[in-house]
Amino acid sequence: MFNKKVFMCVKGCYFIFFSFILMLRSVGPYLLLPTKYDTLLFWPAGIFGCLLVAVDFIIAFREKNLRKYDWLLYVFLGVMLISSLMNLKYGYSQNIKLLMWQSIFFFIVYQFGKDYGTNIFFKVFSWLISSVWFFTNSISLYMFVIQYGIKIPIKYKYYPVRLGWLGNRLFGVYTDPNFGAVISFVVIIIGMYYLITKTSMHMLLKSLIILNIIIQFSFIALSGSRTTLVCMLVTTFIFSFFSLFSSNYFAKKLIYKWIVSLTVGCFSMIGIYGLNHVTANAWAYIPTITHLKNSNSPTKPDQKVPPKEKIDLDRPDTEGGDISNLRFQLWASAVEIFKSNPISGGSPGYYIEYAHDKLPHTFMGKDNLTAHSFIFLIMAATGGLGLITFFSFFFIQCYKVLRYCFTKENLIKDEVFFDILIILTIAVSALFITELVLVSTIGAFVFWSHLGKIQKGISE
Repeated sequence: MFNKKVFMCVKGCYFIFFSFILMLRSVGPYLLLPTKYDTLLFWPAGIFGCLLVAVDFIIAFREKNLRKYDWLLYVFLGVMLISSLMNLKYGYSQNIKLLMWQSIFFFIVYQFGKDYGTNIFFKVFSWLISSVWFFTNSISLYMFVIQYGIKIPIKYKYYPVRLGWLGNRLFGVYTDPNFGAVISFVVIIIGMYYLITKTSMHMLLKSLIILNIIIQFSFIALSGSRTTLVCMLVTTFIFSFFSLFSSNYFAKKLIYKWIVSLTVGCFSMIGIYGLNHVTANAWAYIPTITHLKNSNSPTKPDQKVPPKEKIDLDRPDTEGGDISNLRFQLWASAVEIFKSNPISGGSPGYYIEYAHDKLPHTFMGKDNLTAHSFIFLIMAATGGLGLITFFSFFFIQCYKVLRYCFTKENLIKDEVFFDILIILTIAVSALFITELVLVSTIGAFVFWSHLGKIQKGISE
């Protein structure tokens, strides 16, 4: 007889394992390992994940419970398949992998959140990602203090692996400081949830959480990630607004409640922006202090000496007049791909090859850069069918979340509200970096797992 508890534990262990290998992929040094190690981790994870999806479907079919899955996610996978078949001449292996991983995100990660969002495995995941980012950002900040920076080219990557302090921004140990900084802010939200709602925690644990928040925020400030800054501003506004709006202080004064909530939300945004600026500038003096303390120590000829003045925090890659850092040109290319094939787009895994073939005059047709936005990625990769399907699902979720936030009282003590802040952070970041769909990243994992987790709470 089939044991559901055992199967739940198997899925929970897979949930943790899958999240951990995605965390590994976000760390730059991992890319320096031979690709066989990545294959040894990811292919078994993909195959086993697909087996779990198949078993879960069989159980749901026998129990006549297939409606537990969201039908729009079925349709989006169908759209991916249609686009793959219509653009088959550009390749198929990458599309097979994308279909496999997207199925795992939809029917294991998202569904696990829906079914077991309050389970111990979710708590383990929260502590795991917080611990990993505590460790990686501690190393990253040490790199900044000693002014260590290095570029290592890789054959199969467009950009070299960049570690440490480069281009007046802190890459740290991450493959991309934007991805690293966004997850840092997610870790801050997790920490804030425990500090606000778990008041009976031991003082040592509280101190560690506060220290972790300081480390995460310091990395964000030094990363120079404008994407994360936008995420912080938006999420801080939403947190401040709904924390006041849902309180009982203005229960019978609706207009006054709106005015005060909006005002506090706006001032909170200004405050977090100022704190980010002050934090970065405060850290900019640390290498100077370190240099002065070690000035009597002999220096090796090849050792990089920290400057004697404040570190320059102005990014040279944003001084050329293009505030988007090439994003506008990439988005224009994605629109051109959409126009050339408005039904199915240019293929989920091969839209860049499609651009090289059909639109060589466009920016994406001349280069190998990705769309850098989930909206334009869906547009280029799956066309109008994908846009309609995914955003039907997306806007339904937005409506549910907004209805919950405007009707629920005392949100500041509500776990679901903090989960909403987490998925909001990832969703906002996905406007500027490739997240949510057609990718296998820790950010996408965080989004789909927490989106699933809030389903039960917002439907009750």
